[in-house]
Amino acid sequence: MTKLEKFIKARRLRPVDLARESGYSRQHLLRVRTGEDDPTRKCMSAITLACRRLAHERVTARMLFDLP
Repeated sequence: MTKLEKFIKARRLRPVDLARESGYSRQHLLRVRTGEDDPTRKCMSAITLACRRLAHERVTARMLFDLP
């Protein structure tokens, strides 16, 4: 399970809301959430900002993604 998937499940966020907030399709987010696809920096930034808005907490990209 990816960090992003754990974050989403722990906070009971709805993937459809994350898709809407981030501007990415549910299908693309599913591939990122399952680790099937590596997100671009732009995508990581959009997902991070969307998670901040939906979770109402300070979220960093490191909390959601394995970064070098």
